[in-house]
Amino acid sequence: MAGSSQKDRKKVDVSIQHECPLNLLPREIWSMIATMVASNLIEDLFNMQMTCKVFLGAASSDAVYKHATMSYKPLVHFLVYLDRPERRFLDRCVEVGNVDAILRQGFMEYFRFGRCDKGMELFARASTEGSVEACYLCATLLLCDHEDEEEVQTGVQMMEVIRISGQLESCSKFFRDIFNDFMVFFKMFASE
Repeated sequence: MAGSSQKDRKKVDVSIQHECPLNLLPREIWSMIATMVASNLIEDLFNMQMTCKVFLGAASSDAVYKHATMSYKPLVHFLVYLDRPERRFLDRCVEVGNVDAILRQGFMEYFRFGRCDKGMELFARASTEGSVEACYLCATLLLCDHEDEEEVQTGVQMMEVIRISGQLESCSKFFRDIFNDFMVFFKMFASE
């Protein structure tokens, strides 16, 4: 009997010695760190998730996907690689209401797949959530539809709101950059 109590004591000592020091910080702190990582580079978030169970749990939380920014990643990157981890990352971000992701998904629906109604719905959703770029794109597309006078008028009103906010030039630059990325993309495929 004396031998069995020593075995039990050893088991307890081993589990205490191997307690993960990462568990000393609350999960919320690790989630905040993971959000910052995701905002810098998606690949770093994937690497963080593969490191350990603590990081996997923290980096997989909805808060991380809701607040991650994707502006450093060219939009065309998401349009081309539908089967890559970035695409699944974008889908998850849209699910939890990430405004950057909703804008990118709307762009893909409208321009890549030709589902204009779905694209406009996503642009309107992102615009409602505070994306000035989505509002600008929505207004521009409404202004291009010369057949529906009511939509053109809505587009004019939206563009006026953006102009008054002082963000018209930054929105124009955002979309010039996107279309420059598209030109590079098309030249790349044309040369193959």
